[in-house]
Amino acid sequence: MTEGIPKLLRQRGLIDEDQFTRMEAVTSGKIISVFYELRSLLYLGVLLFSGGVGILVYQHIGDLGHLLSIIGLSILALGCFIYAVRKAPPYSNGTVKSPSPYYDYVVLLGCLVFISIQGYLQFRYGWLDDNLGSSTLFTAILFFVAAYRFDHIGVLSLAITALASFWSIQVSPQKWTSGDFIQQANLHITAIIFSVALALAAGALDARGIKKHFTFTYFNFSFLIFFGGTLAALFLESDYIIYVLLTYAGSAAGYWVARKNKSFLFLFYAFLSTYIATTYWLARTIFEYEESLWFYYSIISCGGFVYFIIRFRQRFSTRK
Repeated sequence: MTEGIPKLLRQRGLIDEDQFTRMEAVTSGKIISVFYELRSLLYLGVLLFSGGVGILVYQHIGDLGHLLSIIGLSILALGCFIYAVRKAPPYSNGTVKSPSPYYDYVVLLGCLVFISIQGYLQFRYGWLDDNLGSSTLFTAILFFVAAYRFDHIGVLSLAITALASFWSIQVSPQKWTSGDFIQQANLHITAIIFSVALALAAGALDARGIKKHFTFTYFNFSFLIFFGGTLAALFLESDYIIYVLLTYAGSAAGYWVARKNKSFLFLFYAFLSTYIATTYWLARTIFEYEESLWFYYSIISCGGFVYFIIRFRQRFSTRK
């Protein structure tokens, strides 16, 4: 259908011959875009490089020397940040165009190397044993500043992850290395509170027009952490019905966000979490006395899931 558009525009005199030649090459498939392929390769290259640095240091630690390794990594991270600051365009609350094709990857590399330095210091010297929470919070703050200053969604994801790690550490630092940390630290409660606070902060920033393109990432983390907390609580708490209701409330919020952003991803989170919570609730009540109903429930629920995918995938396909 689009192949005939350049010819039609040329016949009507709306474009000249040179423009027609360029458009025809694109619509006919002679010229194709490899933008996303190149971005994927660049991201993969950054990840492989940062991982390779860690492996190289680990395997040749005796030859390189600890101090030399730390200095080398620090110079690399500092160089990335200096380059990012010097080349950074002026700050804007909206989307900022990258000054160069590889600018975003240099920023990401600097942040990943910074994490490697922290891990190195902790693994080799144990310098962060008594300040694990403080160092994690510092990392989160640094990455949030970098994400907003350099308009980098990838670094924002690292910042949210570091902040979530900080709260999990603060819950019970003395149990960090114990085997029963997850069961006794009430991480599911922390996850629920943290995710709600994160979602509220994202909504407030979005309402003020501050980096609105970051909102999707905030909500993505919020719903994943929230549903992870409520569903984990189903199996850990005796008052599971409270967390079933919380899951339903989160699913309602997920449906609202999905409709607002035309995102099937949030709708899928809501549907899957509701299904798990409902199944668990039925297993603890009705199915416990009528086990034969499991067969019919399995058939109906599987059919309902397929119907859900077919029915709503197209309606929420504007944003992935």
